[in-house]
Amino acid sequence: MSPANEAPEQRFAPAYRAHCPTCHRSGREFTSYGNAEEAARGHAGKHIHTTYVLDQYGIRVVGSVQRPGGDPEP
Repeated sequence: MSPANEAPEQRFAPAYRAHCPTCHRSGREFTSYGNAEEAARGHAGKHIHTTYVLDQYGIRVVGSVQRPGGDPEP
């Protein structure tokens, strides 16, 4: 099969979501990491739970931990 007849490689858009292990819930998906981080920060402040951001594969993003009080993990 010639390269002209092959389908282009499919790439998936990144998807991030805030996750709270205390509530056992994940929020809605965002295409922007910053929006998911803001959602995690909002949940941490509102419910006094430690939260973090998950990527599209369900893996925690390193450095995304949000603790109650507004200071992210160092």
